[in-house]
Amino acid sequence: MNAGEMQEKQEMEVSVIDLSKQARQKLRARRYREASDLFLQGLKREPENPYLLSGLGDASREMGNFDLAENCYQKLLQHDEKNLFALRGLGDVYKKLGRHSDAISMWERYLQLRQRDKHVMSRIADSAKVLLQFERAEEMYLNILEFAPDDRFALSGLADLRHRLGKDHDAIRIYEQILKDDGNSLHILTILGKLCWRISDFDRAEIYFRRALDVDPHNPYALYGLGNCHRWNRRYQQAIDVWQVILEDSEGTQALHTRMGDAYYHIGRKQEAAESYRRSISFGRDPFSMAGLLCLSVETEDLETAIDIFFDLVVNDVDPFFQLEMLSKRFERARQKEIMRAFYQQLLQLERPDRQIGAELATAIRNYC
Repeated sequence: MNAGEMQEKQEMEVSVIDLSKQARQKLRARRYREASDLFLQGLKREPENPYLLSGLGDASREMGNFDLAENCYQKLLQHDEKNLFALRGLGDVYKKLGRHSDAISMWERYLQLRQRDKHVMSRIADSAKVLLQFERAEEMYLNILEFAPDDRFALSGLADLRHRLGKDHDAIRIYEQILKDDGNSLHILTILGKLCWRISDFDRAEIYFRRALDVDPHNPYALYGLGNCHRWNRRYQQAIDVWQVILEDSEGTQALHTRMGDAYYHIGRKQEAAESYRRSISFGRDPFSMAGLLCLSVETEDLETAIDIFFDLVVNDVDPFFQLEMLSKRFERARQKEIMRAFYQQLLQLERPDRQIGAELATAIRNYC
């Protein structure tokens, strides 16, 4: 007897039921390749066995072999169109493939047979959100909460949905409900900080960002948010100190460097402000940092640089009048109206300013002089 025949004999001595049990154990242990091999051994002997087919479908899905998984589930449904494992599994395969409408169709067939499966209901809601079917998603989350009012997945999904729709106060209320059961959830704490910031409840935002930093002292989202709170309260040095912690671990973002530039500017550290603005611009064109550099150039009487930046900002922008207004407000906030007027007057003294700037924009500049 050769080696192949001996292996086949040993396999035959193990019952299909035992193979299925062993494979399920491997599946629960997430040893998907070993589980798949055992399911395939069983299917050689019983090709239509529904337990082996559903198991192989699940193992294949987890390994990313979606074609084989789909074939297994479809074969099950050919023999039993109400097979719950196949309907749920096939929906999961379609979701992985980005076929959310098909996934929802499978899961809805599943719910007709098992109406209160909150896990499948959450899947439907999540895919509905991807398809921008927000009413359908909300209905599904609310249906779950009718019989499972503390379900975290449904609450999180509903809060995220309200957040997306701009219903920030509702989102905050729901996230705070979740936080009662898990006061150290970093994800929820940072979201709450951002949402409170967005509704201009800055003191409350600071509380949540600080709580997040108690959990993770180096969390960049919480650090950035806390720095914004300091900046809003004109605690510019504290904002800079907090943001510097982010830069210990990363190069930061364009928005971070722009705001650091503003903070440095407000405490009179003009050189650091210019460096921060230039680092921001290194990420790509940023009108806010460019406006900051323009103001610094005007202050140091580097008019050539100031004029170059002005033309870049105002002449080449989609809405030059908006940029002019924002630039003028920046001068005014810095209490530099006289510097602003002097700069604008010099612009208007350029040869044929209406040709270089445009007649309408030249008139608008004169209004600020």
